[in-house]
Amino acid sequence: MTRSPTRAFSQRYSSGPFTDLETQAVLPGIEINDCGYKIGLNVVDSGALRFYSVRIPRDNLLNRFGDVARDGKYISSLPTINRRFAATLVTIAVRYALLRQQFGLPKESEISVMDYQSHQHKLMPMLASAYAFHFSRAYLVDMYSEMKKTNDEDVTDDVHVLSSGLKSYITSYTAKSIRICRESCGVHGYPAVNHFGGLWNDHDIFQTFEGDNIVRCSRLLEIS
Repeated sequence: MTRSPTRAFSQRYSSGPFTDLETQAVLPGIEINDCGYKIGLNVVDSGALRFYSVRIPRDNLLNRFGDVARDGKYISSLPTINRRFAATLVTIAVRYALLRQQFGLPKESEISVMDYQSHQHKLMPMLASAYAFHFSRAYLVDMYSEMKKTNDEDVTDDVHVLSSGLKSYITSYTAKSIRICRESCGVHGYPAVNHFGGLWNDHDIFQTFEGDNIVRCSRLLEIS
């Protein structure tokens, strides 16, 4: 913690010492807080730094998951992280549906669960969305790279709008998808070994990272 802060998904702290290298006392103007034990995502140590009259050069920001443009706009890469949740969940559910067999005509083999249209209607849209999220993420990363290279205000505005919109949509969509995928696996979706419970707990916070999704959508309408 002395030389580099613990990483969090929303990290945007600075690289450098926060405590005295000899006494470990917190340096003047810096306050360190720990978020404590959470519902999920406890593999990530979550905390906060508060600076009082401390100037941090832009080059010292640890901005892997979030950045602040020169005009003060905050840009998040959370859609990139959430598409992983969507892809993981639908992969588990689809593989289960292809292997699980249930019911069939007398004296004939049982039918794969995926062959039922009702099951396809639940999972196929989510599978397609996982691909859509992947390509949306790639497009956003390209825009973000262009913004960092050119400092073009128009590109910065586009990245701000797109990242805010994708964050709100993908996190809400993925939250609903977790429940559907879990239910699609029947009783086998409930044991912890199949990860649905852990993924739900870890994902839930993404709906309120950087603000409530409803507030973000309202803000998006104002700026778009």
